[in-house]
Order: sequence, then C-alpha cells, then structure tokens
Amino acid sequence: MAHGGGQRGRLMAAMIDSVADVGYQATTVVDLIDRAGVSRKSLYKHFAGKEECFLATYEVISAENTRKLAEAYSEAEGWPDRAQAAITALCETAVENPGSLRLATVEIGAIGPAGFELRERAGERYEQFIADAIELAPGEGRISPMAAKAMVGGLTRILHGRASSGQRARLMALVPDLVRWATSYYPTPPELRAAGGGGDGVRGRSSLDGGRAPGTLVPRAVLSKRRGLPRGTNNSSRSFVIHSQRERILDAVANLTAAKGYAAVGVDDIAAEAALSMKAFYEHFEDKEDAFLVAYEVGHAKGLGLVERAYAEQQDWRQGIRAAIGTLLAFLACEPAFARLALVEAPSATRRTSDRFYTGVGGYAHMLVPGFEEIPESARPAAITVEAIVGGIYELCLHYAVHDRLSELPELEGEVTFIALAPFLGSEEAARVAATPLGD
Repeated sequence: MAHGGGQRGRLMAAMIDSVADVGYQATTVVDLIDRAGVSRKSLYKHFAGKEECFLATYEVISAENTRKLAEAYSEAEGWPDRAQAAITALCETAVENPGSLRLATVEIGAIGPAGFELRERAGERYEQFIADAIELAPGEGRISPMAAKAMVGGLTRILHGRASSGQRARLMALVPDLVRWATSYYPTPPELRAAGGGGDGVRGRSSLDGGRAPGTLVPRAVLSKRRGLPRGTNNSSRSFVIHSQRERILDAVANLTAAKGYAAVGVDDIAAEAALSMKAFYEHFEDKEDAFLVAYEVGHAKGLGLVERAYAEQQDWRQGIRAAIGTLLAFLACEPAFARLALVEAPSATRRTSDRFYTGVGGYAHMLVPGFEEIPESARPAAITVEAIVGGIYELCLHYAVHDRLSELPELEGEVTFIALAPFLGSEEAARVAATPLGD
C-alpha cells in the first residue's frame, strides 16, 4: 500500500498490521504506537485518535485500489481482455497486501454506518468497472445492478480465502474461472434488471414455524412487559428458570446488538435488558462474546434448518434452489434483529465471531453442488463458482441490512435465484426458473 513515509505512513501501516492480527475493535492506541515505533504524542499530532487513523488508512487503500483498477482497465483493449484485466487487478492488490483487503472490506464495518457508507461507495466503483468490462462482450445487453453487486461480493469472498502469502499462484490461476463466472450473468434479462425483479416475493413466510431465533420472536415491547420471572417463591422448576434466563439473554444480545452495535453493548446492558443480575448472566456465559456467539449459533441453526427443509421438499434441484432462496430471504426479513447481528456485526465484532460467521455462510453452499450434475461435463462451471455465488448472495443481503431494508428482501427472490443458477444454467434458463412459480 502506498501510504507514504514518515510517522503518518508508519502509523497507517501499523493500523493495517494490527487490524489483520486482532481486528479493529481489539486494536488500541498502544498497539499502534508500539508497531509504528512512534510516541503517543506523534500519533495525536497526525490523527485525532484510533478511528481517524483507521479511516485515513481506509481512504488511502481505497484510492490506491481504484487507481490500479482504472490503470489495468485502460491498458487492456476490448473483450475479453478488459474483463480479465479488471478481475486480475483486484486479485493482485489482494495478494500484495491481504491485511489491506481485510481492513477495507470487513473491518470497515466496525466503524458503524459511516464505515459501511465508505465500503459501499468503493464497492460501487468496482461494480462499475467490472460491469463495463463484461458489457463489452459480443451481443446486446446489460448487467443488472444486483448482479454487479453480487460479482464484487463473490470476488471479495474468494480473495479473503486465498489472498494470504504463499497462495498468490493459486489465486492468480483462478482468474479465468472467475471471469467465466462473472460473465455468466451477461446479459441479465430485462425483467430482472430492476432490483427485486421476478419471483413471487413473500412466498414462504407462513412456513417459518420451526425452532427459534433470538431477537424479534420476543419483541422489545413484549420483553418489557414480562421482565423475567416473578420474584420470591414460585412453582417454576430449576430447569425452566435456567431456560428462561438463557432465552432472555439471547434476546437481549440480539436486540441490543441490532440497535447499538456490538462495540457499544456491555454485559451490564445485556443483564438489564434481560431483567436479571450480572451474577445470573455469568452463570450462563463467560462474557459478551460468548453470549453473542451462542445467539448467532441459535439463529443460524434455525435459518439453515428452514432453508434445507424448503430445499429438500422440492423434487427438482432448480426449484429446490429457488425455494431455499425464498425461505432464506423471508427468514432474514422476519428476523431483523438476528439478521443484523449475523450480517452486519458478526464479520467484524471479534476475530472469533468473524471466523464463525464465514464458516456459517459456507454452510449453505452444499445445496448448490448438485448443479454440477445438471449440465454436461464440458459446460460445467469451475468448482470455485459455488463459493463465489455464496459470497455474492451475502453481499446483497448485507446491502439491504445496512440500509434498513430487510423487510424488502423477499422481493429479491427472483434476482437472487438468477444469481444462484445462471452460472450453471445460463442467463436465459436461469431467468426462466426465477420467473416460474414453484410447482409449475
């Protein structure tokens, strides 16, 4: 990263290294000055504090990445060189400094709304480069905004998994496969070019009756009316008391995290929201991170179970994918507190929550694997396609969560179905499946 020399440059390099090692939330001013080899006075000479240093570092990374992408794009000519040049440039910048990649795409979310606004602004620039390159392909047509956003999300997930030292050759070898995956969305059929096009949207909400996710199944208003069990002697069994306390803690974690962000929530806040003592909290959980991880696991298990059931109920793989996507989007819309906890907070709350989140997202990938058997071997996409699709779908869901539009997610059923199926079936057939009601 071209962050400049001197103390300011060393501080920004230290920010990248510290964030890569422990994450933004755990990075301290002491970490920065120790890594940079400067005094505390020097840090405050250049920055108002840790956050300003982080944001300045982000701006330098983003500007440098955009410059490299624009340079690579302008030096290539026509199709398919420009598409390959754009994706190659993104891969090369990730390999050169994977810490910068993590800071700019994951840890930037730890800053809150301002961080996500910066992230989305940079993402839109990358989306435009890639869409413009792909639309140079022979024929007429366009790429939908949602497909372009999914491309950047899919590429980001691939880069995160492979941009470590020693994997440069492996990552660069994937470029042709990634170009092939990205171009599978060209042209996006006209009926799907507007965000939310296609599909029957709200189908599946009534079937979301299994299990329990923390958060909105016990809304804040209801929780406030039953602030725990009655004091004094009652007929409740010890097991019921334990269950009730644990359930209220998980609800509190989900609701407070969704409302305030992980960093702003303390154990005392959780205990107060759950109407129990600090001692009772620590009888169930080791700390805030422990409670957060359990809340994530409960919600993730319910969501994945519902999605897998919807998928299994269909006889045809294509319809199974559509049913699974409709159920996933409806679940996230019905559980906004959990959705924000999982999509927005988990990736950057701590390194443990981040690792668990990316593992959890991968849990949906197995439903796409049968797609390789749907088409002749000569036309099958590369294995990396599944991971790219999953990353793309996550990016779309994150976009709606960040903009407080989770209730609109079911309207994207057709578009997301297209994104999942086009690499296997081709643009035209994927659009047909996305527009065909289940069972037809």
